[in-house]
Amino acid sequence: MIQSLRKCISVFIIFSVFFIPTSAFADMLIGSSGSDWQNWGLSDLNNNGTPYWDRSSWDGSNKNIGHCLTSNTCGSYSVPPGTIPYWGMSNGTADPSFYFAGIPNSNDSFTLILELAGYSSSNIFGWYEIDPNTGQKTGPNNNIFSGLDSAGASKTISVSQYYGFFFQIPQTRRTYYTQSQYNSDGSREQHFSIFQNGNTFWMGMEDLYFCNTDKDYNDMILRYATPEAAPVPEPSTFFLMGAGLLGVGLLRKRFTRKRIA
Repeated sequence: MIQSLRKCISVFIIFSVFFIPTSAFADMLIGSSGSDWQNWGLSDLNNNGTPYWDRSSWDGSNKNIGHCLTSNTCGSYSVPPGTIPYWGMSNGTADPSFYFAGIPNSNDSFTLILELAGYSSSNIFGWYEIDPNTGQKTGPNNNIFSGLDSAGASKTISVSQYYGFFFQIPQTRRTYYTQSQYNSDGSREQHFSIFQNGNTFWMGMEDLYFCNTDKDYNDMILRYATPEAAPVPEPSTFFLMGAGLLGVGLLRKRFTRKRIA
């Protein structure tokens, strides 16, 4: 009997050791072939255009999105996120087309950090839905922030499972999308820069046509927090769970037979 109990306890110990939940971030990026999260450092802030968002700003020295993320002089936050990875190509160029996949109808929190654009009084930021079967834009544009919102404004909304973002500049009659094939001016230039810190994304946007702009991606900066998915067991857990329960059942059956005998 004692030996059977020891075996039973061993099964439970094995199960508890291997039942290690892993958390997955709710939202991930789906981009062009060859794109991924890229690392960078303070030495990359030399305004030479590599990475693609590192340009000399017309809004003053050291004001591109990279400088804003590594100092607290650009917006309404006390601790800058630092040199967190950005989405793009390994050679420092932008991914011209990407969108997000996450938990449908979850509460996502958006905080407007900064607007330096000359058109900040009218610029609009929002999201749009994407067909998961085709990866194509579907449905209307949904506004999140408009010219009436100022730095520090925060909104919590629910987006679709597959979605992208747009940046609309009414004064120039142009709208730019994370999937640049939908840009209203016909260009395929990426007007978004995306950085990731855990389940939080930082976004910097460029509001001018690329033939006449500084490409500093600081015209609107915002922080976007997505909820984390619930912890899920490792795949091996389910096998061990089944094996463990089977072992317990066999031991119990064996113990019962001995008592009857």
